[in-house]
Amino acid sequence: MTYFKNVKSLEDLKNQFRELARKNHPDAGGDAETMKAINQEYDQLFPIWKKRFNMASAEPTTETADSTRMSFYTQNGWEGSKHDWNRSLKEVAQIVRAYVKEMYPTYKFSVRTSYASMCQELHVDLKESPIEVYKTAEELTADDMEELRRKAARNGYFTLNSWYESELRAELERIWNEHGNFYRCLNEATKAVIEDVDSFVKSYNYEDCDGSIDYFDVDFYYFGCAQNNGMNIKIVPKTARIKNKPEETAPATTETKETAEETPAAPEISQEYEIKEDVHTKTQEVIFVVKIVRTLSREEYIKVAERMKSLGGYYSRFKHGFVFKENPAELLTA
Repeated sequence: MTYFKNVKSLEDLKNQFRELARKNHPDAGGDAETMKAINQEYDQLFPIWKKRFNMASAEPTTETADSTRMSFYTQNGWEGSKHDWNRSLKEVAQIVRAYVKEMYPTYKFSVRTSYASMCQELHVDLKESPIEVYKTAEELTADDMEELRRKAARNGYFTLNSWYESELRAELERIWNEHGNFYRCLNEATKAVIEDVDSFVKSYNYEDCDGSIDYFDVDFYYFGCAQNNGMNIKIVPKTARIKNKPEETAPATTETKETAEETPAAPEISQEYEIKEDVHTKTQEVIFVVKIVRTLSREEYIKVAERMKSLGGYYSRFKHGFVFKENPAELLTA
């Protein structure tokens, strides 16, 4: 069977492939064998039309059937925007560790890899949260309560035949106490963290699968950082730490005072820094990290942080300094 009809140019060939893939790819409900046949025909036609294009064009193309196919997959979500077949899973794990440490310093994640003969897996688990991760009974929406009621009913734990809303909330609380967090609902703050981490991981993956027809093609398998509804997440309240400089308590002697008077005053905070060019872990954009040379007291840190913020910077615990999008040297010396 011929899938490509009346091809007129290389661009027309690529456009027909995109349309055929949208209709016949397993992720779109198509048949795997049909998609395989389309790919084979595309591989045969592409070099022919590429040669014709290059003979007539002042700017020959270096595209291949594979490169145009991968571009299509990227546009349709099968390949992450940062995916690279030359990057190892160990390197991806290191990138993810750096990202969660920088973006969520008060949370604790476990990032590990596992390997089998035919596959590799990346496991990212949210272990600790500084805030409560579940909605209270009062915070549940009508949809939340219906979803949890159905889940509990499937396992035989729901006992009411009819109820008012207050009775339903009370029943759900009883189920939580007796049967655990599997029957609870993550709150919006925790969902936002989980969705962001999952999105970041997926941007480094290639995943072209359809489990309903046993069609699997991935770089690595990833199951999300809150499996089983986050049942094992511990609540450990944390706040960002600020290192305080010990204060001198002993009275100064006459000699010490005279020496202090002869010693030049400490330079301004704005003069006690170093600027280093770096790369943002998530966006890969160039950034500039400002680090203060000497240890600051709490009061000094607050003043410096306020000034850096007013200049457009923010403190990164991962970079151990204040991050700017542009080189702030002129601003700091002004």
